[in-house]
Amino acid sequence: IEGWDWVDISQYLQDQGFGTTKDFYSTVGTPAQTYGQNLSTGSPLFSKFNFFKDNPKSASLEGYLFPDTYYVQADYSVEEVVTQILANFDSKLTPQMREDIQKQGKSIYEVVTMASIIEKEVKTLNDKKIVSGILWKRLKAGQPLQADATVLYALQIQSADKVYTKYTEIDSPYNTYKYKGMPFGPISNPGEESILAAIYPAESKYWFYLSRPDGTTVFSKTFA
Repeated sequence: IEGWDWVDISQYLQDQGFGTTKDFYSTVGTPAQTYGQNLSTGSPLFSKFNFFKDNPKSASLEGYLFPDTYYVQADYSVEEVVTQILANFDSKLTPQMREDIQKQGKSIYEVVTMASIIEKEVKTLNDKKIVSGILWKRLKAGQPLQADATVLYALQIQSADKVYTKYTEIDSPYNTYKYKGMPFGPISNPGEESILAAIYPAESKYWFYLSRPDGTTVFSKTFA
């Protein structure tokens, strides 16, 4: 499902009989500083796909487990399931998209990380494109992203109706309130719309946005 992170996926695969969560993490890798742990194991699948070439060594497969419907053999190993998912991501990221990412001076890893934030922050494609423009603009201006979804990821909170000020004080490289720039890595596995929004942001006069409980988004030029 769009927006699932590796905790959601590992539990789902285990429930469906495809190995254990331990098998899953040995396949997808464990990034350094995830959830406050200083670990870095990488993934044995990095060498199989060239879209990983710009990834930092501390990365995992978080962000690249493309949301879709998959038909798999009942006796598939976790690695075979994950390889099929990554092959699908590879096919979805067209040559034109890769070229446009490169022209912008960005890496696929940066785009996937941005898309993973957008996926968790807003719902519609139009809103995603506007939020993408806001977040890339904040990065360029040296402003913190201040994305609530990154804080929830750092705290291992799968969803929340409210994000309290105390949440934003957690000392984590995923906390985009505390630290400027991108979070340490992707915080979810984004769908196609979020990836497209990250590559093709909409220019706007806005610098701020607020998500209403009903899923709609309010955009604003100033914090006030």
